[in-house]
Amino acid sequence: MKCVIEGKNAKVFGRAVHALSRVGDELWLDPTVKGLALRSVNSAQSAYACFIFSPLFFQQYSFMGCVPKQSSKTVKCKLLMKSLLPLFRCLTSIERNVECCQISVSASSDWVIIQFFCRHGKRHFLQSTT
Repeated sequence: MKCVIEGKNAKVFGRAVHALSRVGDELWLDPTVKGLALRSVNSAQSAYACFIFSPLFFQQYSFMGCVPKQSSKTVKCKLLMKSLLPLFRCLTSIERNVECCQISVSASSDWVIIQFFCRHGKRHFLQSTT
């Protein structure tokens, strides 16, 4: 899965991550044909929250290559909020400085790549547990 979020929408995406961080310590990334779902459950499993971003939210959204050919399962990635929140720490600076944000999930590796394209081009690699 590969998606590109434009600068203003990156702030909206960051707000969703912040909201889900209040629910639980883990974020599940579920890329589907219908869009990208962000989910979180608290440790007692008594609260659940989900944001689904349709493909129209993104500048570019490609789901091809995300599902292994041998199975019909989708790729689900679990990320720790502790490693994800610093990327979206200051939402106003993201809106001002980031031209676009690219998120890549590979079925063959355990990495989620979040790349911000701004003046200096920052790149963050997060390892997911599947």
